[in-house]
Amino acid sequence: MVFASDSFLFLFLPTFLIVYALTPGAARNLAILAFSWLFYAWWRADFLPLIVSIAVWSWATGLWIARAQGPARRWALVTGIVWPLASLVWFKYANMLVHSAGALGASVWGWQDVLLPIGLSFFVFGAISYSTDVFRGTVPAEPSFVNYATYQSMFGHLVAGPVVRYEWVAQRLKERTFHRAEFMFGVERFMLGFAQKVLIADTLAPMVDAGYAIAHPSTVDVLLAVGGYTLQLYFDFSGYSAMAIGLGLMVGLKFPENFDNPYLAASLSDFWRRWHISLSTWLRDYLYIPLGGNKGSTGRVSMNLLVTMGLGGLWHGASWTFLVWGLWHGLGLMVGRVWKNLGLPGTGALMGHVLTLAFVMAGWALFRAQSWEEARIIFSGLAGGNGLGLSPAMGAAIRPVEILALALGTGLVYLPKVIRIDPSAPNPGHALRAWMALPLFLFAVLVLQGRIVVPFLYFQF
Repeated sequence: MVFASDSFLFLFLPTFLIVYALTPGAARNLAILAFSWLFYAWWRADFLPLIVSIAVWSWATGLWIARAQGPARRWALVTGIVWPLASLVWFKYANMLVHSAGALGASVWGWQDVLLPIGLSFFVFGAISYSTDVFRGTVPAEPSFVNYATYQSMFGHLVAGPVVRYEWVAQRLKERTFHRAEFMFGVERFMLGFAQKVLIADTLAPMVDAGYAIAHPSTVDVLLAVGGYTLQLYFDFSGYSAMAIGLGLMVGLKFPENFDNPYLAASLSDFWRRWHISLSTWLRDYLYIPLGGNKGSTGRVSMNLLVTMGLGGLWHGASWTFLVWGLWHGLGLMVGRVWKNLGLPGTGALMGHVLTLAFVMAGWALFRAQSWEEARIIFSGLAGGNGLGLSPAMGAAIRPVEILALALGTGLVYLPKVIRIDPSAPNPGHALRAWMALPLFLFAVLVLQGRIVVPFLYFQF
């Protein structure tokens, strides 16, 4: 089940909200947990025990970490991380490793590909951050399994993020009060995120697919495909994040923003402060800083950046192309840092923005490619290897609706950031804005009726 589907909009979500509203306060986390597990089982019930087992393991070892002293405390941390991490390695990377071994000549006879459970990467990163934070003393261990499992499994962020940390929701898991303005702000965020997903991201998807399917694409073909994917990926994932934030607010849980106009960044480091913020800060706090961060020689810091971004690339997908995409960004961050340390002249805001966006889009061209051959074809086309003009195949894939989506998406990227009222303080403005967003939401629902449901791009991660 996905948020942008009739089953979620007209069955699951209304039923959940009614049950949640009728449930006594002390049992509301249990209601969220039950519906979250139902939400996950709707996709594949046979993978639900995996998700539950990771939650049980992380909760129990969290209590052990909190009680342990001396060397035993570190062993408790390692034990707490090992099962979630082992699950991620097996389900996400076993196929890649086996196929790579086969390509090198090793025998892989009889191997059956392992299916990746949706959202496993987000779930595992949440578990690892919790165990690490308990070890560091940043948060206390959660004594209630229901509370912990609710944090881990809340259906709003369960299958495609953001990467939610326990400390962000710990207080409200224990006690929260219904605020009508906060609820309406959640409704507004959900409806606007839904419209982003359906009206922009899903509209661009066929054009992007067509562009990447052309055997000999021209430069214009590639620019349209990569430009379309740049907008598709952003509005798909930021739309999902907005819906997740909105669903959290509807039940009194506040998740931080996951995007901050990333395509307006004037440098690559600025881009990563704005893009997928929950992941970039996770990589910083649980990988980059433990490796040494900015401390040490230029070579050491550069290696820390490459390792962090390389592993971040592999987190996105079990393919060597994702590793190279991560290293591409690591190299860009490394060059930017060295350039600044040497005191070389800056590029200026406008030129910095243009260069950053070009660098990011070149990375997305590789990110979207399904294989090295597909990546070679795309970059060959970009370089003009198949001519410059629009090919008949790409021309047939571009209709007025795709052109409108490109224009609308580009316009929204460059609009000034919308000033938001703090949802923690009840404010009637949220109700008014939610009613204003309703016609757009209803139009998106109508558009959805004429389409096949398009899964969120980040489900694969």
